Amino acid sequence: MCSSDLDVGWSGLVGLCAAARSCADSASTAYFQQQLNVFASQYYQLLEQLATLPSHPQVLINLYYNPFDPSQNCLNSEGLNAAKEKALSKLLDALNQVLSDGASATSEITVRPDFTGHALCDPDSYVQSVRDPAPFHPTAAGELAIALADEQALQTDQGAPSGSPSPGASVASLAP
Repeated sequence: MCSSDLDVGWSGLVGLCAAARSCADSASTAYFQQQLNVFASQYYQLLEQLATLPSHPQVLINLYYNPFDPSQNCLNSEGLNAAKEKALSKLLDALNQVLSDGASATSEITVRPDFTGHALCDPDSYVQSVRDPAPFHPTAAGELAIALADEQALQTDQGAPSGSPSPGASVASLAP
C-alpha cells in the first residue's frame, strides 16, 4: 500500500460543508466518521507494513495543519463561515488524533507544522486558496515549512547537531 492510497476525502468534505447549511449535522458527521474509519484501518495496515521492513526506517508522521483562521471571515463568499470552519477544524483534530495514536503505537515521530500567521486568508498564506488548482494544500512556502519542521524533528530525535543530515531517515506524508 502506498501512502498516496490513504485519503480521508478532505477536499470532498470541505466541498460538502461549503454547500451544506451546516457542517456539524449528523449526516456530515457520519460521512466523515465513515471516511475516517476506513482511513484509520488503512493507516494502521501501512504502519504494520513499515514495522516489518528489515531496515527499520525512522518514519515521520506529519499531522495536518489547520488551514483556517475563523477570525478573518474571508471564506464566507465560498460558503465557509466561521461556524463551518470551526466544525472542519474539529474534524481535522479527529484526523490528527488518529495519526498521532498510530504513530505513538508504533513509536514513530509525529510532526505538526505550524502555520500560525500563514492560514488560508493571511497575506503570506502557506495554503492554496479555494480558487487554486489544489485548494487547501500547502503552497511552496507551506511545503518548505513542513520540510523544515520534519528536519527539526529528525535532528531532535537523532540528537544530530543543527544542519547535519539524519542518516537512514524516511518521511511518510499521508494526505488527508
